[in-house]
Amino acid sequence: MNRSLVILLVKLAVSGGLLYWVLGSIDRTRLFDAVSELDPMLLCAAFVVLVIQYPLGALRWRELLRLIGLELETREVIRIHLVGVFLNQMLPSALGGDAYRVWSAGRGGKGWGRAVCSVLLDRVAALMILVLLLAAMLPHLATILPDGPVTESLVVLVVAAMIVMPSGFALARPVARVLDRTRFLRKLAPIAMNANLLWAEGGASLRIAIFGLMTQLSTAACVWLVTRAAGADIGFFTVLGLTLPVLLTLAVPISIAGWGVREGAVIFALGLVGIPAETGLLISLVWGALSLTGGVMSGAAFLLQAPERKKLATYAAEAGALGERDAEL
Repeated sequence: MNRSLVILLVKLAVSGGLLYWVLGSIDRTRLFDAVSELDPMLLCAAFVVLVIQYPLGALRWRELLRLIGLELETREVIRIHLVGVFLNQMLPSALGGDAYRVWSAGRGGKGWGRAVCSVLLDRVAALMILVLLLAAMLPHLATILPDGPVTESLVVLVVAAMIVMPSGFALARPVARVLDRTRFLRKLAPIAMNANLLWAEGGASLRIAIFGLMTQLSTAACVWLVTRAAGADIGFFTVLGLTLPVLLTLAVPISIAGWGVREGAVIFALGLVGIPAETGLLISLVWGALSLTGGVMSGAAFLLQAPERKKLATYAAEAGALGERDAEL
């Protein structure tokens, strides 16, 4: 069986199983009542705040493209990124948004290796900023979370990440040299070799950090507005602190666009501060729906244009042919 199909089926099973479990463990009558009481104005504000992160993510990636040596116009970078957001929501498989970004940035002889490196470093940058922001929020979380294994585990996880990250950067170049000597891992060497671009390039590194920080704050602000729309009276910094661990779990690609994993994580996180499971589920479902709507709208503006549809068809054909070749091997 095709490897991509197996991965897709596993993700479907994870999302479906988790959603079935979550929906079976809550009072659906209370959930439906809460839906009817949502504040539409706050939901609109949450959507606006959410979609702000898409151009911010594109600008962060643009900085990395320039550092890697791929010069693309800002408008082109935003176009590619927005179509990638659309694909991440609609095609959670081998034809996902990251693969499209690589294909679009590297085609035409511009350098596949550098395109792959830019997208992977973009993911690393987002994860770094998430961990650093979570570390900054630990003192606040310690005042609102109950004492016990959950809080202790979170502290251990963040401290471990803060130790591993600088160690990883210090060892990046030696690791790159080892990878370069290994036939099957040689293509990963440029990623390790260029890891220092995330912190050692002065103004560019600062811009990457600022765009990344604003992206995380945009997500947290969206969730906070959704909680207010659902009638939960929680402060922004509390929602920010609780949202960051949820985003950390969503960084693990084991489900379809985060469905199922997000719902379980949000219910658990908000339950720590006394929010009922039904309200937590509603908040997570609305957050997911807004993300889906934003992703569809991001790509729709471009996919309505015939040239863009032609590019996407070419990408799908080439990616499909590559997948068939991998399956034969």
